[in-house]
Amino acid sequence: MAEYAEYQQQTMDNVLNYNYGVELFPGSSLNTIIKKNTREEALIKLKKLLRNNGFAFLAETNKEAFILMFLYARKMNENNALVLIQNYYQFREEHDIWFRRLEPFDPKIQMAIQDGFPSVLSNLDRRSRRVLFMVCSQWNTERYCLLTIYRALLVSLEHLIKDVNTQYNGFVFIVDWTNFTARQTMNISPRLLHVMLQGLQDCFPAKIKAVHFINQPWYIDGLMSVIKPFLKEKTKNKIILHGLNLNTLHKYFPRDILPSELGGEQPPYDSRIWLKNLLGSSLGVDL
Repeated sequence: MAEYAEYQQQTMDNVLNYNYGVELFPGSSLNTIIKKNTREEALIKLKKLLRNNGFAFLAETNKEAFILMFLYARKMNENNALVLIQNYYQFREEHDIWFRRLEPFDPKIQMAIQDGFPSVLSNLDRRSRRVLFMVCSQWNTERYCLLTIYRALLVSLEHLIKDVNTQYNGFVFIVDWTNFTARQTMNISPRLLHVMLQGLQDCFPAKIKAVHFINQPWYIDGLMSVIKPFLKEKTKNKIILHGLNLNTLHKYFPRDILPSELGGEQPPYDSRIWLKNLLGSSLGVDL
């Protein structure tokens, strides 16, 4: 697909710019840069920790791409990456049923993605971060539950996080609460939402840089007041409330990358594009 082909080219262009405190000299090859980066050192140390902590199966060469996701998520700190890996497997074990048939072919997951849970923009923001947004009023509570939305989000994140550009730069979210009803809110269990947020905060190898709320009604503020005590202070500071003021949102996201429903210059978002991308990737073909 054209928009994703353009993105992939940008990813390749950006790879040589990743710098963990070393100087990149003009004309350096990728192999030369990798040797100078602390990434390789962190990878060696993490493999040793994995062998000593019951995760020897992850220390094999063919698992490097997988464990690098955790190193990027924890800024190349091998000890923090180990904790994240431990949390990742523990969370999946404790909530095993959530991860069964976690794929875009699941009918319920397809329903959620078709309704824009999540919507994935083809354009990156100015900091080369992936932008996801959700229009909460589109949730059809009679067709699928909050857990299905979470599963659809995990399917999308697990696909996106395979890209090294995304591992390095992370994600930003826009959550639009326009026309979200109090009746829909009744389908949100604060306890379940807390566990889901904990999974993203402490157990998933992704850098979630910010979450922007727009048009949130008063009862969403009430819901967040219940959830916030369970969030880390760093996570709380990533939640930015805009209310009805889209002008402040556009200070973070230029209009030229946003769809029209977010006050942007792009055409209305078409959820079929993202679903088709996920299905094609799972089949191993380019749709």
